[in-house]
Amino acid sequence: MRRLVAATVAALTLYIYLAFMSAQVFNVLVYDESQLMPRDIEPKLVESIVKNTSSYGGARLIPVVISGPGLEDKARSLAALYPNTTSAWSILDEALRLYNEKVAEAVNNATSRFREGALEISNTTAKICGDLARLVEGYREAREKARLLILGTYGAAALGRAVDNKTQQFLEHFRRYVEKYDVDAAIRLAADEVYGNVSRYLANVTWRNWASQAAIDSVTEALLSTRLNRSAIELARVVDAVGVRQYVYLQLLNTTPPAVRPYLPYLVCGGDVDRAVEMFREDLIRNITRSLPPPTISSLPPAATLIYRDRYALALIKTSGDSPEVPPQLGVPVSTSLLLKSFTRVVTEDVSKIDRSTAAALFTVLLMVMGTLLTPVIIVATVGLTYLATLGFIYQIHEIQKTYYLTVYMAAPVIFAIGVDYMLLMASRYAEERAEGRDKTEALAVVRRYANRAIAASAAVVATSLGSFAISRLPFMQSIGIGYLITTAFVVLTVFLVFPAILAALGDFIFWPKKTVALHKGRSRLMERAVATALRRPLLVAAISALATLASFAYLVTTLKVTTNPVVAMPETQYKQALEIAVRYFPNATALSTTYLAMKSPPPPGLLDAVAHLPHFVNYTVEQSGGWYVVSIKLSVEDTSDELLKIYHELDKLRQVYGPFLIGGAAAWKNVIFSEIYVKFWNLQIYVIIGAVFVILSLLLRSFLIPLRLIATVLMSISWSLAAEVFLFQEALGEPTYWLVPVVLFSFLMAVGTDYDIFIITRIREELEGGLDEREAVRRAIVTTGPVITGAAMILAVAFSTLALSQILVLREVGFTIALAALIDAFLIRPLVVPALIVLAGKYNWWWITGYNIKPPAQTKTAPL
Repeated sequence: MRRLVAATVAALTLYIYLAFMSAQVFNVLVYDESQLMPRDIEPKLVESIVKNTSSYGGARLIPVVISGPGLEDKARSLAALYPNTTSAWSILDEALRLYNEKVAEAVNNATSRFREGALEISNTTAKICGDLARLVEGYREAREKARLLILGTYGAAALGRAVDNKTQQFLEHFRRYVEKYDVDAAIRLAADEVYGNVSRYLANVTWRNWASQAAIDSVTEALLSTRLNRSAIELARVVDAVGVRQYVYLQLLNTTPPAVRPYLPYLVCGGDVDRAVEMFREDLIRNITRSLPPPTISSLPPAATLIYRDRYALALIKTSGDSPEVPPQLGVPVSTSLLLKSFTRVVTEDVSKIDRSTAAALFTVLLMVMGTLLTPVIIVATVGLTYLATLGFIYQIHEIQKTYYLTVYMAAPVIFAIGVDYMLLMASRYAEERAEGRDKTEALAVVRRYANRAIAASAAVVATSLGSFAISRLPFMQSIGIGYLITTAFVVLTVFLVFPAILAALGDFIFWPKKTVALHKGRSRLMERAVATALRRPLLVAAISALATLASFAYLVTTLKVTTNPVVAMPETQYKQALEIAVRYFPNATALSTTYLAMKSPPPPGLLDAVAHLPHFVNYTVEQSGGWYVVSIKLSVEDTSDELLKIYHELDKLRQVYGPFLIGGAAAWKNVIFSEIYVKFWNLQIYVIIGAVFVILSLLLRSFLIPLRLIATVLMSISWSLAAEVFLFQEALGEPTYWLVPVVLFSFLMAVGTDYDIFIITRIREELEGGLDEREAVRRAIVTTGPVITGAAMILAVAFSTLALSQILVLREVGFTIALAALIDAFLIRPLVVPALIVLAGKYNWWWITGYNIKPPAQTKTAPL
């Protein structure tokens, strides 16, 4: 006893010391799988080759998703904050600048040439117009003289009265001559007498036409003929009729280039050249912009690809450092590092929330199962201290053993589930033994013997199943397996050392305020009816369960859709939403991932042509690095996309055609994680787990058939619960099943799903060794352990159902599936299927190396319940 007390005190002291450091573990967790990868795998080798190329680690474009109203204002504000920003509007601004420069250049050149021609036309026509103006002026003077001459002669004669002395003299002479001559002759003779020798100008004027325009024209032409030829006189007459400017304009119209004609009215006769040039410039700009409109976002493909229906826009920030800190009101960067940071924050918040919820829920269930107060308090407190000590220990070894975040995240439900189950079974068995009249020492001895057999077997299976991840060649999966081995070790230490010491110290006081705990009769009666049904019709129960398993398996084969994209499992943060928007609406706007090909010789043209036809291809570059030729392939899918697996397989096929080369970067990492975990799990690890579990259970239970039947019933629970998960999450909620869910589900259920079976089989064996026949032993074992088993199932279900509070999809899926599987296992498999199969197997259940190691007693006895 002293040794037990000393060991317990030492263990509790260690637990408390480690618990104080538990919170620090979240500061050393690794969230990026690529940081926990072996150096000899292909993408690591390529990474060492390409790290000196310009395409690796140099300046890069960080996409920023802009959403909501005011896209342009946000994009311009972002460009003001980061001058190296490219957006639809920066592209438009540059296009408009180039457009305006070209238009201005064309307009200036054309305007300059036009000005030269306009000046020439203006200067040339200024002299012509001056000459014509003088000609017209002489013509008009001659017309006026002609009009006055006709009025002074024919007009005076017609009116018969004078207006001045000259016309008075003319009338006197006219009256004298008209008596002797006709009117026309008299007028001419009188005109010559009074006005001089003017009769020659009136040669074509008669008494009949003197008042016509033709008479004036005739006299005008006669007056001008003394100094002008006939053509000049005709020109003067025409110019006078249409005007000097109009005449010159009409003369130049047919000989002027069409582009200049609209501006001739402003140029002829030394017109306003500046006004004509300005009008030409305005018209030219208008014509150019009409025939060649200025660019818009929709007319510029590079800009159009950066905006989506006025709902979203994408800006690209060029940076050589970390992801830029963009104000959230302007946009959200599409950045893996920022996505992981937000993921880390959510994980830390979720762990605290889920741990508190798990502890509270477990305490409530324990109150219901035990019907007393102190036992749940002690169990939850002990398990909680074990959990904190486990985290503290993981922190202590983080320098030599890096820990992947899922290890810590899943540690809580594992520790709480199996730890509470084990302690509940021990407390219940202690209460049962005390109720049957055994003293404290005898009851503790039975509990320790029971723990050594049932709990040791269960713990060995848990450690084997969950610890099997340690056989992976990937360090981050190794960290999960090692973490669960550590977790199981701490639970075993608590169950075999700390909790027995608590039972020994407290005795019956552990059931305070009650003196002891009675089994739950209601649940016992339910179990008894279920077992009775299975024992009466074992073949029917086995057939129905087999058909249900086959149906669920067929449903999974035809319906299950697995995604390898971890972004699917991440919470709906702004960074995840930004990534989804960028991938969905801007697939070709920028390269979100890079895959490398490294080869010793220059890449053949056929390979490069095939690369250019890969799905989601954006561009590629070819560089040399230390004797290697590196092809950097930019792809429009993110580093985590499922499409990268297809791209890797395409490149792997090209490797067989164009010779050996190494594949690295995003596609290679994707293939490594998928093939080394998912593929190898189903091709190797699952058989290792099943084989190891079979060996462990065979040795502990000393039977060949019981472990096979146990594994088969666990597989039933897995098949049924996974089918329900696919129906709920995939079909009803539209969420794909993350590829780790089936892996984790199988490992966890193979680990913790064997608990109830082991407890029942151990109790059956105990009853058989006590002298009961097989059917009575099965009935008594299941009915007696029924309340505890159902309570343990509820505890396991509650422990994992609290994962539904997580914002991470994979944990919600895992929590739902394992919780449902635990309930199926406890309420269907164990009370119905297990007894049916045991009865059907009969004496072969206990076949061991030496034969039947449990022989029927000579006289069986029936123990009352």
